[in-house]
Amino acid sequence: MKRTKWTLILVATLALVSCSKDEASAGSAQGASSAANTGEVVTPPFGVAGDLSGLMLVWFDEQGPHIAATRDEIPAARRERVRVDSLSLSPEQRLDPSFVYLADVRNAGPNGSYVVRKVARERFDALLDEAAHVVVADNAPAAANPNAAVIIYGASWCGACHQAAAFLRANHVEFVEKDIEREPGAQAEMQAKCSAAGIRPTGIPVIDFRGHMIMGFDEGQMRQLMTQQPTAPPTAPPTAPPNVQVI
Repeated sequence: MKRTKWTLILVATLALVSCSKDEASAGSAQGASSAANTGEVVTPPFGVAGDLSGLMLVWFDEQGPHIAATRDEIPAARRERVRVDSLSLSPEQRLDPSFVYLADVRNAGPNGSYVVRKVARERFDALLDEAAHVVVADNAPAAANPNAAVIIYGASWCGACHQAAAFLRANHVEFVEKDIEREPGAQAEMQAKCSAAGIRPTGIPVIDFRGHMIMGFDEGQMRQLMTQQPTAPPTAPPTAPPNVQVI
């Protein structure tokens, strides 16, 4: 009788252990699935802490994506998923174009930093569509002319970039768009121009308007530059005919 009693206790104990293992396995699977949907926690090659000034910040709502300069400019209800990036990174330091950094900037950790995840670009685009329920209509690329005197350095998700393109198109200004995230060399080209002009880009678009670098979509400045005549190339010295000395 005693042996039967201990046998029943042992079976019950094993059953409890088995249930615990099954529940743990289910929890692990659920956690793995959640991580796949939200992205992998990473440490980007730039600081994501404090008021986030100096970074490119993109938050989104039903109106689409918006660019902010600091954390305070982001509505509290939209701080859970904010795209963060630094335009000061060299090309080799930049994230693979297939991914983006998405930060939860609601509450900082003990060291003042925020949790950052590496998320597939398709997932980020899906979040934008899910929030906005619309697709930006005016995103058709301009007729590409590599010799255009006006260049918009931007990205496909940037609403201000589309606004700048629409403005130039409406005013019959020939331009070309360069995606700094997808087009090889565009990021480095933009940075070199900004460095030569003595400015540091903190967001997009960055517009090269006939040699004048414009930070963001500044319609007033662009209209002013449109009234100015393009600088004519220097005139080449006359070529002397053979056997004639130019004095």
